[in-house]
This record gives sequence, structure tokens and C-alpha cells, in this order.
Amino acid sequence: MAWATARAADAEFGATVMPLPRDPALAGLTVTAGALPAADDARGVTLDAQTADRHGVAVGDVVALAGESGPASATTPVDAVVTGLTEPSPDPMLSGQAQVWASPAALTAVQGEDGEAGFTPHLLLRLADGADVPAVAEAARAEATAAGVDVDVATPDEAVRSAVTQLSGGTDLLGWVLGGFAALALLVTALVIANTFQVLVAQRTRDLALLRTVGSTTAQVRASVLTEAAVVGVVGSVLGAGLAVAIVAGVAAAARAMLDLPFLTFGLHPAGLAVSVAVGVAVTVLAALAPAVAATRVAPLEALRPKDEVTAASRGGRVRTAIGLVLAVGGTALMLGGVSVREPVSAIGGGALSFVGVLLLARLFVPAAVRGAAVLARPAGVPGRLAGLNAVRHRSRTAATAAATAAALLVGTTLVALFLTGGRTAQEQTALALDTAYPVDLVVQLPADADPARAAEAVAATEDVQAVALATPVGATENGSPVLATPAADLRAVVARLPEGVTGLGDPGTALVPDWVDADPVRAEVAGTERTFVPVRAGSLSSGVYVAAEPLREAGWDGAADAAVPGQLLVALDPGVPVDRLQGLSEDVTRAAGAGAAVIDGGAGERALYARIIDAMLGIVVALLAVSVLIALIGVANTLSLSVIERTRENALLRALGLTRGGLRGAIAIEAVLIAAVAAVLGCALGVFYGWAGAQLVLADLSATAGAGTAVRPVVPWLELGLVVAVAALAGLAASLLPARRAARLSPVAGLAAV
Repeated sequence: MAWATARAADAEFGATVMPLPRDPALAGLTVTAGALPAADDARGVTLDAQTADRHGVAVGDVVALAGESGPASATTPVDAVVTGLTEPSPDPMLSGQAQVWASPAALTAVQGEDGEAGFTPHLLLRLADGADVPAVAEAARAEATAAGVDVDVATPDEAVRSAVTQLSGGTDLLGWVLGGFAALALLVTALVIANTFQVLVAQRTRDLALLRTVGSTTAQVRASVLTEAAVVGVVGSVLGAGLAVAIVAGVAAAARAMLDLPFLTFGLHPAGLAVSVAVGVAVTVLAALAPAVAATRVAPLEALRPKDEVTAASRGGRVRTAIGLVLAVGGTALMLGGVSVREPVSAIGGGALSFVGVLLLARLFVPAAVRGAAVLARPAGVPGRLAGLNAVRHRSRTAATAAATAAALLVGTTLVALFLTGGRTAQEQTALALDTAYPVDLVVQLPADADPARAAEAVAATEDVQAVALATPVGATENGSPVLATPAADLRAVVARLPEGVTGLGDPGTALVPDWVDADPVRAEVAGTERTFVPVRAGSLSSGVYVAAEPLREAGWDGAADAAVPGQLLVALDPGVPVDRLQGLSEDVTRAAGAGAAVIDGGAGERALYARIIDAMLGIVVALLAVSVLIALIGVANTLSLSVIERTRENALLRALGLTRGGLRGAIAIEAVLIAAVAAVLGCALGVFYGWAGAQLVLADLSATAGAGTAVRPVVPWLELGLVVAVAALAGLAASLLPARRAARLSPVAGLAAV
């Protein structure tokens, strides 16, 4: 493997040159045009299709490859012929790079060493059809050991798992995050299923009572409800698993195409699908167990009478309240304690316990919150006042509605607000840390034959470039680090993001110094004179020590450069440069500088990397929001359906007293919006709190690195949270349409006759 500068027609770009195996079947490449070069083709190479499309390279074109070392230098490049184009490698370490695959002979010409032996990190073996893979692997390991060579032998699957483990630092963080959300989704689904079967049982009370009067036993009635739940669970789980496979495959394909992530692949695990279907069926049956038992507790002749609900004043309500208080208070204390000592298990476990406690206490604080928000519905007239009264008049009824809403909306909006708050906070902390570590966006190392002044002028005229400073080599520190001089105003312009100390750069005797130069003060020989500088720290700036040029000129420096050190251009980019523009912008800057072999350094690339990560995380949040809203629609719709059944006679009485169908529909819709919006607001408040705790746990060290101390200031995304509340309210409105239509279509006479 070698790094080279590639020139094709008017295009110039950096490329990673890798050896092709002699056996084409071992290459693992998908050829989109042309063919792979022969092993003995001293000039044959392939290029990835994305790079070829970006720079206008086609099969048959000549690409000049100049390596960093070896015979193929900038003055004597190897003229390689593109024999084929390939899909980009799925290796994430090569993502975003121009990928050149060369025959062993061509790679030897570029790097000056054996293209197969010089840089071969592994050997690839192609086995005969039907070979016993484990046996061959063990035999290969034994042969290598006998020859005194220590090797690791792995199958392709083992090699992929090993690479993933190395890239993830040995932890499956994404798997844990998605698994946690899956568990929350299962909890929400279980509560919605229970609520759905409560609706079904309420609708079939007369039918179930009739079955029992004609001889059905309670066990048979209970079994019928559970059997129905099992059938629904099987059908729903199979359809859900199939839909999940289709969605994930589509998302993976879209991400590869739209986000330039060629390493993102789709894998299907039948065992995992079987487990998900089994879990779905089990959750459905367990969630339907309580409604099934409730269906047989009422005597047949009393089946049409309303059943008393568990309220906060009943024995069951007092137990629920006590458990909720213990979990909420104790879990919160455990979470805050874990955050303070950086103990993730305690913090996460405490947060989960506290949230379970909050859900148990929902029967207390949700009705109170709805009662307070009911005043907002009064301007809507009679329907608004009825909605407010219906939402708080019967505590048990509001509690039943709140149970579904809290499950579908409180959990969902809390999760979404948590991710949004944590993501925005991480975005700010990452920006602060990167601004401290990389105060300069791009650093262009100019070759010896470049015209520095003309290069600076051309780069400054490049689109999306905000400022340029020409750094002229003038000496070296006592430990050999290069010292470069630039006008103080230009230096301030390109390092304006540095948190502190920048104003001192224009003063005599100060220097912008990277952290790896640990001297204080910094002593250097500059323009033939020993000088001492007070350092202004610049994080991970890796290109040297920078001083103001004006004091040197006043001391007699004539502007001559140190010929042993190349000049540099320090480049500041416009703050609003899109992430997708950065790679092309780096190439534009290199081309404008006329520096074919220039080395691009600085923080722009790392900023782009972290921006992509955070954008991907926020994309997941949008998906979570969509799933949460979907579950909320089902839960709220089912709850309203049950409410309409319970209120059949009173709704009919309201119609008989003069309430119009539109007024009844409006009252039910406003009630749904009121409860959904209140649940969303409460969920957002909880999410901000939990998001701050998570950010404090994860980002304290990063905040300290950025010089902001260990106390992380949360970033509350008010606009996004407002959108969450608005979407939740619209979901409540949509969920009310069918129940409201059903209530309005029932005639007052039929409703009053219902018993």
C-alpha cells in the first residue's frame, strides 16, 4: 500500500494505491467498467468509480502516479493506464479516499519496493469447492507454526468481526443503543396492546356475557381472548419483521448512495428474525392477559355495568403511588450520583428506574397538568369547555387515557428530547474541543518550486475560503520545530476560533505554539538571531510554531525564507461550508495553490467527520420520532375508542340537548390534542433533564479539554422540541378522527337506549 498524487487530464488528487492479488477471484472488487489489470501489467491500475466520475477519468485514460518516496516522484511519475473502474471498497478506513488498485508490477514501480512482499499485511487463500474451512485454517496455522511464523488464520466472517471490533474499540455501542430503544419500543407496544384488548373487551362485553350464559366457562372465555392475541401476535410479528427487513435494506442502500458510505452493508440473520417474531408473539399474549382475566371477572348479568377503576385513593392506587415515589426519587438520586462520579452503570440504571417511577406516578401528575392546560381550550367555545371538563372530570377515566398516552407519547417524546438535547450538547462541546485542538481549518504545505505569494492570492479567491495567511519559514526552535512568520492580522484572521490568547499574537515576543512543543518560554533561532517567545497554545496544530512578521521586519529581517523548510498557507473556511463540500474544497485549494504534492492538514476534515456522526445520530432521532408518533397514534386512537364506548349515553344526551355533530367531534378532537400535547410537553421536559444527565456523564472530559471545565452546559433545542410537541398534537388530532366520527354518527335515540 502506498500514498500517491494522481494526475489525469486537468484533475489532480491524492490516492491510496493498493496491490491487486494475482488471483482475480481474491480481489473482492466489483468491476463496473473495463477489467482488472493482469498481474504482470507494469502500468495497469483500476480506479474507484466515484473518484473517476468526480474527476472525469474513463477506462483507457492515463493517470500519472507520483509517490511520496521511491522512483515515482513528482518529477518522474509513473504513467499508469486505467484498465477498469470498480465500486468503492467497503473498508471504512478507505471511505472518502481515492482508491487505486494496481498490479504488483505497477505498485513496485510507484513505491520502489516489491508490490507483493513489501507492504503485504495478509495472505489470501482460495479454497477448493467443498473444502472444510475450519480444517484448512487449522492446517495453515500448523504449517506456519512449524515454519516458525506466528500468524492469525481467520475465515472471512471472523476477519470482518475482528475488524468491526477494532473499529468500535471492542464495544458494540450502537448495538446497545438500538437494543435499548427496542426494549423501550417493546414496553410501549405492550401497553398499547393491553389498551387495545381493553377496547376489544369493552366492545364485546355483551357478547362475552351471552357466551357465559349459554354455558361457556371462564377458562374458555379467557382462552378465546388469549388465542386471538396469539393469532394477532403471529400475524403482526411476521409482517413487522418483513417490514423491518425491507426498511433496513432500503435505508442501507440509500445511505450508500446519498451519504457516500460505501462500507455500509446489509446483513440478514434468520435466527434474529425468528427471535423477534417469538418475542412479538410473547409480548402480545402477555399484554392481553390482564384484559382476558378482566373479561371473566364480571358476572354475566352484570356485564353491562361500568367497572370501578383503580384510583389514587384506592388500595391499589396507594401501592402504585408509593412504588412510583420510591423509584422516581431513588432512581433520580442514583442517576445523579452516578453522573457525579462518572459511573455509567449507576447513572443509566438510576435513570431507567426513575423513569419507571414517573410512569407509575402519571395517574397523579398527568390529570393535574391536563387540568391546568384545559384553560387553553376555552376560547374554542362549548366544544373546548366540554373537552376540558371531560379530560379532568373523571380522574379514573383521565388516568386510563393518560396510561396509553404516557406509554406512547411520554416515553416517545422523552426519548426523542433526550437524543436531541444530548446531540445538540455534544455538537457544541465537540465544536469547542475541535476549535481548541485545531485552530486552523486547513494548512497547505507548499512544495519548494511554488510561488508563495501567487498561491496565497489564488487560494484567497477560491469559493468558500474566508481568509488566508502566508507563513514564511524563518528558523527553528531549539528542539528542531520549524518557526514560520506571518502578518499578525492575517494570523488572527485564520485562527479566530481560538478561545483565548489570540490577541497577543501581534505583540512582540509571542508565538502560536502547538501543545506538543512543551517548552515555556519557547527559545528559537529566528532570522539568524536567538529569540525567546511566550507561547499561545494552539492544541494539535502539527505544522510548526507561528510568530508575527512585523517585529522581525522591524529588527531587520528582509523577508527571506529558510530554504530548508517549505512555506505554508493557513486557510480559514467560511463557517457555513456544507460537509459534502469539504473534500472538493480541499482539492480546489490544492489546485489553486499550484501545489501538486501539497499536504493538507488542519481541523476541517475532523470537523466534517464529527459533523457526519452527529448528523447521523440526529437522523436516528427523526426515525425514533416517526416510530413514537406511529405508536402514539395507535395508543391514543384505541384509548379514545374506549372513551367513546364508555360515554355513549352522555354523548347522546349532549346531542339531545342541542350539541351538533360538529361540536361533538370538536370536543373529542380538542380533548385528544389537549392530552397528547400535555404528554409531549412533559416528555420533552423529562427528556431535557435526562439528556443533560447523559451529556454530563459522557462529555465532561471533552468539556474540560475544550477549557470549559467539567460542568457541561446543556443546549436545549427549543425549535426541535417545539416541533416534537406540534407533531404529537397533530398525532392526537389524527388519532381522534375515527372515534369522533363514530360518536357523531350515533343518533341520540340509539345512544340513550344503550345500556
